[in-house]
Amino acid sequence: MENVAILMAGGRGQRFWPYSRFDTPKQLLSITGGNSMIRETVNRLLPLIDLSNVFISTTEDLFNSIKDALPEVDYLNYILEPVGRDTAACIGLAAVIIEHRYKDSNTTMIILPIDHIIKEREKFLKTIEEGCKFARETGNLITIGIKPLRPETGYGYICVGEEIKNPNNITAWTVKEFTEKPNLETAKKFISEGNYLWNSGIFIWTCQDILKAIKKEMPKLYKGLMRIKNSLGTLDKKEVVKEVFYELEKISIDYAIMEKVSNRLVVKGDFRWDDIGSWTSMERIFSPDKDGNVIQGGHEGVDTKRCIVINDEGLIVTIGLSDLVIISSGDIKIIYPKKREGDLKKIIKSIANNEKYKKYL
Repeated sequence: MENVAILMAGGRGQRFWPYSRFDTPKQLLSITGGNSMIRETVNRLLPLIDLSNVFISTTEDLFNSIKDALPEVDYLNYILEPVGRDTAACIGLAAVIIEHRYKDSNTTMIILPIDHIIKEREKFLKTIEEGCKFARETGNLITIGIKPLRPETGYGYICVGEEIKNPNNITAWTVKEFTEKPNLETAKKFISEGNYLWNSGIFIWTCQDILKAIKKEMPKLYKGLMRIKNSLGTLDKKEVVKEVFYELEKISIDYAIMEKVSNRLVVKGDFRWDDIGSWTSMERIFSPDKDGNVIQGGHEGVDTKRCIVINDEGLIVTIGLSDLVIISSGDIKIIYPKKREGDLKKIIKSIANNEKYKKYL
């Protein structure tokens, strides 16, 4: 019985624009210095998962770029979607392909986003091993929860209930409910109550169990997946996947499955974890200077406080500014208040509809 890792690498990382662009999505960038985010994810796994059992789930238009970044991953280990339909469809497609590849419905899938920073690898791998054991032994859908370090409004939360131990004395907890990205007041309440964890977005289950949950909660997706399953190993596969995906709802595995099923458990991860979702994440990764600024690249400032300045060339000069994000990437400069970060997607949508500026995406 194999453990396989599925790296979800289909997103564009719009909140890291303009560094993240069409041909260089977030997963191929070195946001924090060193290796790319997808390379860091692969390296983190290798002591536990053989490279032959590492699969990359992405969209067809990103295949060449990611393959160039990870040449050692066999091209047969790429699970390609014709169009992004969020994580429920992504994971469902991976499940039928993995089940077909290994001829075993009990193959254990470890689902991993690629935009995480995890500093304590040994603790991380131990948690993954424990989650795999629980998934195989109990038939539950496992999620990894992280003890909150602060009242974070950008993460989902898991309210934990009863403690469960398996025969090897490994502990998991029942899940009372999931809460998506609460406001600050609610996040503070969760911290004070002490029975809430951050939802890491890392999941573990067998092919059989996740497909059973999809069949119950998402019958349309399940029907499409069975069409794909029947096409595997034939010349019709690519066309069938395309036909199915263009008809699917765009929805996350959290909303579609995890919030609804009863057979779910959370394993607590005792390792340093951060989700690198946007430019304001830089304040948690890099130490601010005496004025609270995070500076990467050439910058000189007077009376500049609590700003994030990322500059790939030349010099940025600031005077009398505070609480701004200032990004310079090649031919694009962008400046906005930190609290308006959510509007980046509006700008990108506007640019996508402007023939004059589309080249900047």
